[in-house]
This record gives sequence, C-alpha cells and structure tokens, in this order.
Amino acid sequence: MARRTRTSTLSVVLALAAACLLAQWALTPLSAAFISPRSEQKHVEVPAVLGALAALGTSLPAQASYNWVGPLTGSEICNTKPIVWLIYPLCDPVFLVSPIYLFPITLIVFGSLITVLNLLIPATQPDEDLR
Repeated sequence: MARRTRTSTLSVVLALAAACLLAQWALTPLSAAFISPRSEQKHVEVPAVLGALAALGTSLPAQASYNWVGPLTGSEICNTKPIVWLIYPLCDPVFLVSPIYLFPITLIVFGSLITVLNLLIPATQPDEDLR
C-alpha cells in the first residue's frame, strides 16, 4: 500500500506542476516572453570612444613618453648580463613601471616602513595575554 501512495502523490505533484506551467504560459504575453521591447537608443558612442582611448593611452609603450636617466645609465655594469637583471631600474628607470621590478621594490619599502612602525609604536605589538 505504501507503493500506491507514493505513486499517487507523485502523480498529483506532476499534475500540479503541469497546471502551474500551463497557467504561466497562458498569462505571459508572447511578445515579452524572451526579448524586451526596443527602447530608443541614446548616443553612447562618444563616452565609449573616450573610454577606449583612455584604455589605449595607458597601454602605450612606456619608453615612448619618457626621457629619464638612471644613476647607472651608460655604465659598464649595465651591460653585464647576470647582474643587470637585478639592477635594471638603476640603469633604465622605465623598468620601475614594470610590475616585475616595481613589486619587489614596493614590498621592500612598505615592509621596512611597517616593521619600523611596529618597533617604534608599542600599541601595534600583539597583546601577550592573547597568545
């Protein structure tokens, strides 16, 4: 008898789902079923073009817009290959724009500043009771 109850319950649930689906189809107008009605478009070309130009302007090569001279520019050490990879920003400052060289420099500067501040200001040190 338990099997018959499950079957009748399942058939009632399926019939109810089919009735809900038919009611929704009947009440939804066909024109707005999948696409929204066309609205009058405003001229959005100008802001889009300005945004694209701004993005392209920042992606120009960094070497095209600078005249910087580093402290080691033109020296012999800037031509020695194994060591120049470590000191490229001193030979040519355009490499400071490169994230490969800028991130370690930024990490060292901020890391040292935070360490000094933690040592100088006792309130930034962790509480001994919380350990």
